[in-house]
Amino acid sequence: MKKKTFKLAITIFIVSLSAILLVGCGGKEASVDSYPEREIEMIIPWAPGGGSDIEGRLVTEHAQNQIDTTFVNVNLPGVGGTVGLEELEEKEANGYHLGQIHEGLLVAHHSGITPINFDNFIPIAAMSTADQILAVASHLDVTTLEEFVELGQSEEIRFGGTVSGIPRVWLEQMGQELDIQYNLVGYEGLGEAIQALAGGHIDAAIVDYPSAKDFVEAGHMNFLAVGTQERLDHASDVPTFIESGYDIVLSINRGYVAPIGTPQEIIDYLGQIFEETANDPAYIEAVTNAGAGVNFMGPEEYKAHLESQDAIIKAIIEDIEASE
Repeated sequence: MKKKTFKLAITIFIVSLSAILLVGCGGKEASVDSYPEREIEMIIPWAPGGGSDIEGRLVTEHAQNQIDTTFVNVNLPGVGGTVGLEELEEKEANGYHLGQIHEGLLVAHHSGITPINFDNFIPIAAMSTADQILAVASHLDVTTLEEFVELGQSEEIRFGGTVSGIPRVWLEQMGQELDIQYNLVGYEGLGEAIQALAGGHIDAAIVDYPSAKDFVEAGHMNFLAVGTQERLDHASDVPTFIESGYDIVLSINRGYVAPIGTPQEIIDYLGQIFEETANDPAYIEAVTNAGAGVNFMGPEEYKAHLESQDAIIKAIIEDIEASE
């Protein structure tokens, strides 16, 4: 009787130990197999109404058709798009907390605005590219790039933009190439800068088409030149800088990341979901109608893109700071 009792106790102990080991070692794998079980939070680190917000909502709206859950967009603006991303870094790495980034984070990092950079996260996918346009307030009474350059060479142009973001780099490049006088008036995101431009509080800004088109149509501002190799189909009357003789190309790629520690299986799965979304005709049409373009990159390709951009932006910021 004692032997049977002892044997039974050993059996119970082994079964219990196996269960503990399964939970301890296989819990992550089990969560991957059942992912997703609830809604996914998407942090957009910019205020509502700007290009990042518009495109971010298009991504999550159409990605929901490819995955058995919903996305909840959360706008967390502040300090050039860094507040929301700093919060994302602290989130649990379980696949239910994602965030949007673009090259502005790299500028903010190398400018000393934030300690975090793209490599504080795991890249999942790039989903869209936004070509940038030089826009001026109607009060300038300037309708061509040539007139703008002439004005900027005789007086200082007040540009609006995010001081700690990518507009700082674009403005430096543009100022040197056009040989104009300028200063940068700081705003928290493109949405605020466009409102200031429409109100005549600043003279110019570098904008994207979806954010500014309604203000142009309403007569509050004018598009002067676009930073692309060729004219845009949806703004065919706006010349490129290049055709006017200036070597200026301006664009950003908006992508999505997860906190470090997120299981690779989940990253790969989300990368597949975003790729299916990028190939969805409805998504392509929506992004195109918004004045942007689809530019999908998977986890590895997007990581390589960010590494390349990081090296370029670091060098530009170092040159800017050395000349100040």
